[in-house]
Amino acid sequence: RLVLVQHVLHQDKSAFVRLLMTSVVQSLASAITAPSLKYLTDRLAVSWRARLTEALAGKFLTGNTFYSVIHLQGMKDADQRITRDVERLCDDVAALVPSMVKPIVDVCWFTWRCYTLTGLRGLAILYSYNLLGYGFLRAVTPSLGKFAANEFELEGAFRYSHSRLGAASESVAFFGGGEREGESITARFRALTTHIQGTSAARLTYNVCDTYLTKHLPHSVTWIVSLLFAMDHPADFSSTEGQGVLVRDMRYLATAVTNNFVAFGEILGLHKRFAELAGGVDRVSLLLSALEVSLSDAQARDFSFALPRAEAETGTLASYRQALEGPPEMDFDHVDVVSPKGKLLVRNLTMEVMAGRNLLVTGPNGSGKSSIFRSLAGLWPLGAGAITVGGRGPGLSDLVFNVPQRPYTALGTLREQIIYPHSLREVLGSGQFGSRGELDEHLDRLMAAVRLTYLVERWGWGAVTEWGDRLSLGEQQRIGMARLFYHAPRFAILDECTNATSVDIEESLYQHAQKMGITLVTISQRPALIKFHAQELRLIDGKGAWSLHNIAKGPPAPTSRRSSFLDSDSD
Repeated sequence: RLVLVQHVLHQDKSAFVRLLMTSVVQSLASAITAPSLKYLTDRLAVSWRARLTEALAGKFLTGNTFYSVIHLQGMKDADQRITRDVERLCDDVAALVPSMVKPIVDVCWFTWRCYTLTGLRGLAILYSYNLLGYGFLRAVTPSLGKFAANEFELEGAFRYSHSRLGAASESVAFFGGGEREGESITARFRALTTHIQGTSAARLTYNVCDTYLTKHLPHSVTWIVSLLFAMDHPADFSSTEGQGVLVRDMRYLATAVTNNFVAFGEILGLHKRFAELAGGVDRVSLLLSALEVSLSDAQARDFSFALPRAEAETGTLASYRQALEGPPEMDFDHVDVVSPKGKLLVRNLTMEVMAGRNLLVTGPNGSGKSSIFRSLAGLWPLGAGAITVGGRGPGLSDLVFNVPQRPYTALGTLREQIIYPHSLREVLGSGQFGSRGELDEHLDRLMAAVRLTYLVERWGWGAVTEWGDRLSLGEQQRIGMARLFYHAPRFAILDECTNATSVDIEESLYQHAQKMGITLVTISQRPALIKFHAQELRLIDGKGAWSLHNIAKGPPAPTSRRSSFLDSDSD
């Protein structure tokens, strides 16, 4: 501005035009720089989020890692960590880029300008104050990372309570439990707000010190530096021109010192932002550690059961191949089934389920019936012993298919409910079916076998809806059986998966499975299913005791005396 005034007073038109053009170019540069930094920040945030999300989701969805992380390691808010926490972390880190570049450039520029005006003495005063202020702020800084991590965790619990209510809204409505659920949700929200209020109070002291040291007290330091500069200034203070030069240089010095302090204040503020980022970094890194542990455990289990007993004894690959190509069987060899909390459910379970000899698993609630097959599927680690199916160890296998009590309904068409977990592209690309029409004809036969042809007539194979809400539980269970018939495995684990169907439909489903040559392992208490099984595994008390019996062939046993269909014990 002083230069502009000088040009006007001297009526120097050419210098005025040059200054005007310089101002226009600077304004254009400033107009481009700010939006460009914002664009760069957004691109970095999206790029980092995409890469981090892909890395986490890739590990999370590998095998049954998601089950292990959520149920075995107790990380119930893994979904929030992958979505909301990653988004917030990437946005905050990307926002640091312009916050770091501009202050550093300002510090370098205005430090050089201060040095040209005040020399080393002025810089010594300036940097001494900055170092002392930084040390003091470090001393009074609260645990911002811990505050942020706790806030994320409480916010996740609050969001989870809402999603849980949405998933069970019908059951809650039937019981009239809205008020009770409201109390639970309100309690979690109060915990969140109480934490935020507490952290705000803890930050008050830091914010007061930060504002005082970085915005107000620097004015006093500026006066001291300006006084020292004026005392050493070579201008003649007795003349008006000398006084004008002094005022001009002092104003420029004050601007340089002030901007230097502002830039240092922004750099000091980065410490606070880094501390707050630590909370998000901790939550995401804990998820990553949990994923790594789950993957390493899964690999260890796969490696330990990769070779069946035949190769372990002979040490030859031929024996291993012979074991794989031998008669299919499900072998439990001195297996201990232990819950993730350490409770022993089944002790030293030893049995073989041969192809064609269906097994019925019975026992009181909580005795470990479903837990045995969680271990078979590799969801739970074995406490002891070994499990093999057709020579393979526990885990996902095309030899075994599980049908739970409430089958999972996927997002997609009616056709995709039957072929799940395969996609239509995978099925048609495998060459098993020549066209979509040929696939639909095959699925029509399966729907006829489970007596659901009316769903195809009503909706069509390409219909998309929320099938879990649209279909009754009995229809969902028959969809699950149609899915079983489509995959046609050697063994099927049926976990109370027909208890919502009528007796005649249930018998029809079991007869069709037998015609397909599927060996059934059924978890049920329904006496009508006894005739479809050759042996019974009875879990007695949920403390490890069990017994294995052959089922006598003959007239159906009366409901009140289930022991009459038992023939003999076998180990």
